Amino acid sequence: MANARYRRRGNQNLWAYEIREEGKTVAYNSGFKTKKLAEAEAEPILQKLRTGSIITKDISLPELYQEWLDLKIIPSNRSDVTKKKYLSRKVTLEKLFGDKPISQIRPSEYQRIMNNYGNRVSRNFLGRLNTGVKQSLQMAIADKVMIEDFTQHVELFSTAKSQDADSKYLHSEKDYLDLISAIKGKFDYKKSVVPYIIYFLLKTGMRYGELIALTWEDIDFDRGVFNTYRRFNSETSQFVPPKNKTSIRIVPVDNECLEILKNFQSEQNQSNKELGLQNTNNMVFQHFGYPNSVPSTNGTNKVLRGIVQELNIVPIITTKGARHTYGSFLWHRGYDLGIIAKILGHKDISMLIEVYGHTLEEKIQEEYNEIKQLWQ
Repeated sequence: MANARYRRRGNQNLWAYEIREEGKTVAYNSGFKTKKLAEAEAEPILQKLRTGSIITKDISLPELYQEWLDLKIIPSNRSDVTKKKYLSRKVTLEKLFGDKPISQIRPSEYQRIMNNYGNRVSRNFLGRLNTGVKQSLQMAIADKVMIEDFTQHVELFSTAKSQDADSKYLHSEKDYLDLISAIKGKFDYKKSVVPYIIYFLLKTGMRYGELIALTWEDIDFDRGVFNTYRRFNSETSQFVPPKNKTSIRIVPVDNECLEILKNFQSEQNQSNKELGLQNTNNMVFQHFGYPNSVPSTNGTNKVLRGIVQELNIVPIITTKGARHTYGSFLWHRGYDLGIIAKILGHKDISMLIEVYGHTLEEKIQEEYNEIKQLWQ
């Protein structure tokens, strides 16, 4: 019979659960602040293992999807944010299919529903939803439930516009440098840490989670580099692994960045001392104004959007757009593609070309002028 074991682990003394059956671990997860939270996730899995599957041909699609989540997604080592995205799709399935049994959903009906939904969401979102449905059905079929895979020949169409590639980065080097200058004019640690975060996103090309995960031990002032090897989830207030192996890297920064950091550290220490606060994890971008020490991506994007609008710069970029613009800036300053790939944490230059191979306006005009002079 399956049984669960709960215990505390790690430096932060967080709870973990392990579910074992016939001497083997069948489910495991960790990082819970309380034992009750760990039990809340583990008990439904444990109950299903003890009572057996409840999948029949009369189960509704949202119920089948939930079964798939409980057995395949929730016990996995995916992040809490990713799991929430999976759970949110169940709400979508409830709206689209209601409580209709899966045995009564025909391929033509499924196609029609997906077509209608594709008028409201992007092709990417539609594809992720369809993948979850398909995998749920495959699990039911593997359980010998006599149903038809109505996703087998579906075609996905979306009329909703996804973000244009040109709207993901700044098109002008002047706009990029003007934005950096404007950000510096808003530095005031006691008011907000967000302008500092935006500045370093623009000057390093780091992912948001990588940047806010930095601790003061990760800053090498002598060599002028940041050492990044993990990310920080501001919603769960937890450090999480890097996106991939090549994300573990050093990122070069200039002397201006280092001087700003030294002054920033002094102001941070003074504020924490005055307020009687401890920077528990010694995080670089810790600020007294946030319950999880650092601001969220959404909050930072809101500030960035406001500053870009103040400058009358288009497009309105996000924190990810700061990374794209930095990559494009290095590209058109003539730096070696292999080096840029290492700085940005890409495993090869093919991804670099696809994502950052944009041409800034100044570079276009420069190349055009050279071509015009070619035959003279």
